[in-house]
Amino acid sequence: MKIWVIASWADMLTIWKFLHGYDHEYIIHYDDLLRPYGDKPAKLVQSVIADATQVLRARWCEQIILPPVRELVFRGEKNIMPLFQSYVFDYSLTQSLVGKIGVIGDWSDTQVAQDVFESLTQNYTLTDNQKNTKKFHFPFARRVKEVQMRKYFLTTLSYSDPLVNRAVKHDLRYFKDADVDTLIPLNYGYFNYQKTIAKFCNYKKCRFHKLEKLEECFVKVTSSKIQDGSSWSLKIETWNYLVTILYTGQKELLQRQKKIMRLLQRGKGVDVVWEKI
Repeated sequence: MKIWVIASWADMLTIWKFLHGYDHEYIIHYDDLLRPYGDKPAKLVQSVIADATQVLRARWCEQIILPPVRELVFRGEKNIMPLFQSYVFDYSLTQSLVGKIGVIGDWSDTQVAQDVFESLTQNYTLTDNQKNTKKFHFPFARRVKEVQMRKYFLTTLSYSDPLVNRAVKHDLRYFKDADVDTLIPLNYGYFNYQKTIAKFCNYKKCRFHKLEKLEECFVKVTSSKIQDGSSWSLKIETWNYLVTILYTGQKELLQRQKKIMRLLQRGKGVDVVWEKI
């Protein structure tokens, strides 16, 4: 499958922690001239992404992976992979205990997410357990926390750095005080801190679904169903693993991110193709 990924910063490439294990042809539209999207006005970002998706469709892409909130904005359009949408519905909402959701992200993401989540959850059908919970909040109650520094931590500090851990725990204390039962990240880069988040949040009344759940969603949406007798199973198509990066500004900053480059190159087994656009 030919899969395109639209990114403006290293945070989006966190999903390569599992993408590198699947043989597809990946093309990354790396828009570093407008990095990071989370700090830019929503209308500007969505206009740029709309133009980029037209370019990608002209190159015969099959699926386009967008940053989480932008995917929800463009949901339903041709070729947009419902990766984050599957994560939200298959895990975050359906496993919510009392309907109190915590949302964490950048400035622009949190502004867009407010209206998007409201429209998304209007037609949500409660599970049997949720219907039988007397104190369940529906429509879902939301608590939103804006964090700006985490994406910069990714490119400068270790994921386990004491400064990083302290900042992450400080942000999470807001949700613990608000008694949220589920935490939803609006940026894939936050999964780099999932050990810290899980230790802090995964107590009896709160859940944070890790990157492994996002990977399960990826497998589901990229696999075709085949019938074996009376049952159905998933079939994963076999492709060669290829990575091409189309960059708008400069490639040197990304090339200096050794952790990400090792993932993209499967260690040193694959050469990344760079193309200036």
